[in-house]
Amino acid sequence: MNPIRLLPDHLINKIAAGEVVERPASVVKELVENAIDAGGHVITVELKDAGRQLIRVTDDGFGMTRADVDMALRRHATSKITDEGDLAAIATLGFRGEALPAICAVSRFEILSCLRGGVVGTLVRGAGGTVADRLEVQAGSGTSVEVQDLFFNTPARLKFLRSAPAELAFILRLLQGIALSRPNLQLRALHHGKAVLTAPAAATLRDRVGALLGFETAEAMLDVDHTQGSVRVTGLAAPPQRARGNRDEITLIVNGRPVKDTAMAQGLIEAYRPMLPRHQFPVAALLIDLPLPEVDVNVHPTKAWVRFRSPRLVQEAVFRAVQDALRSQRVVQRHSATGAQTWPPYSPSPQSAVPLSSPLNQEAVSGTTESNSQGALFEETAVPYGTGRFGVVVGQLQETFVVAASDEEVFFIDQHVAHERVLFEELRRNLASGPLASQVLLFPQTLELGAGKAALLDEWSGDLEVLGFDLEGFGGQSALLRAVPALLKAEEPQRLIEGLLDEVGSPAGAQRAPLVERALAFVACRAAIKAHAPLQREEMVRLLADLSATETPYFCPHGRPIVSRLSLKEIKRELRRTW
Repeated sequence: MNPIRLLPDHLINKIAAGEVVERPASVVKELVENAIDAGGHVITVELKDAGRQLIRVTDDGFGMTRADVDMALRRHATSKITDEGDLAAIATLGFRGEALPAICAVSRFEILSCLRGGVVGTLVRGAGGTVADRLEVQAGSGTSVEVQDLFFNTPARLKFLRSAPAELAFILRLLQGIALSRPNLQLRALHHGKAVLTAPAAATLRDRVGALLGFETAEAMLDVDHTQGSVRVTGLAAPPQRARGNRDEITLIVNGRPVKDTAMAQGLIEAYRPMLPRHQFPVAALLIDLPLPEVDVNVHPTKAWVRFRSPRLVQEAVFRAVQDALRSQRVVQRHSATGAQTWPPYSPSPQSAVPLSSPLNQEAVSGTTESNSQGALFEETAVPYGTGRFGVVVGQLQETFVVAASDEEVFFIDQHVAHERVLFEELRRNLASGPLASQVLLFPQTLELGAGKAALLDEWSGDLEVLGFDLEGFGGQSALLRAVPALLKAEEPQRLIEGLLDEVGSPAGAQRAPLVERALAFVACRAAIKAHAPLQREEMVRLLADLSATETPYFCPHGRPIVSRLSLKEIKRELRRTW
């Protein structure tokens, strides 16, 4: 057995880096938080290759002396706490004194700092935690920390990083949370010299949300203000109509610190649940303020998680605050010209918008249509008559489920996911012969996108173009929408693109379909008939016939089951029917 011995400092720093520096976003978080604690009001983040090649954070804060710079590179050296008692009421973002030496241990670094009002600063360069140069140079007030070749000496860590667009999206979502927590801060992020996030100093949280998520979204959001015991919850919450397909736009800020907390997030979501389906999540920025001794931020080296002395009180305060806001009359917002939502009749073919029960389609099926140059526009693919794999249609249950029966089974078919599967496979077949049909908008729409999403458009533009979308970057976080797939021409553009980016923007892991498949599934889902839509018998017959002809008739493209079946033999046995 080897003797127990102390590890060398450079190895200790590498171990600490494994806890603090998970990815480039971790470096950005620590450096920006240091800049805020140092009194910075204007902070610039410069990136190359989503932070793997370069991260430079510059602030106009107090700056450091030469002795402070040297001390900052040592572990557990900090100016933010002095004794054990300070741990009970931490008011700064950082306090552990681990981040900077851990970052420098796995990168080539350069630190330039000058005291506010001074003209000569200290420049320190090094790599792998070892300082190579110390110089005195002319400099402006504040501090600049440059990190190059992140994980150059720990190549195994590089293998766990995702693609550059995905890592950039992580960084921008993190910076968005910091920007929402400090509206008076001027924060700017550049990627290869191009602005990818701009957050000028704002007077109110609503103004800051407008700069980040779009002023239309900010204007629609509801004010949140509720006090329960020692906990006060303020902020903004969007109406249910503006829900997203993931939790990315939920920002929770505790005493000025963006945090992750499962219980608080669940309280927020539960307040929305009566008005949102399970796969939709709200857009909200909530500020939770409580006495410093009531919250423990010394839970994890990343300081992203916190622990509350009274977690149930905090969760209930968040729930009540959001629930009160959702009782506002402003929660009912019109999203169509009529102010009401209507469902189109079932259309078995993407090329046909005519219901089966119309005289035009009856003629097409019988073959008695008059010859004209556009007759093919209204024709349907012939469907064989017969019971098919789902038997004969019995009726519709709750205007959501088609009930059918064969000699052996009773089937309950979810009409929405069944139509989604039919459209998905038809679109996929059509895509094999060329781009899908698109509908050009009469007036191109300028869309405001969230952090990280505009940066991904360039990567996806080619794939989305063949699906019928015509999207192009319009500078910053804006995009210009010129055309949408013909099936979706009635969709409201802003909500349509937000839903599309939520669907295809989630990481494509080993169990996820390729980008085009996910986008096709999105188009099919949006175009399919919805629940609570009455169908004519002929429409139900055609839907089941089309479903029977698909390759995968039992699951929708998202993996949801389409059919529930009951055995008539079991029913007869239970009812003691012997014939």
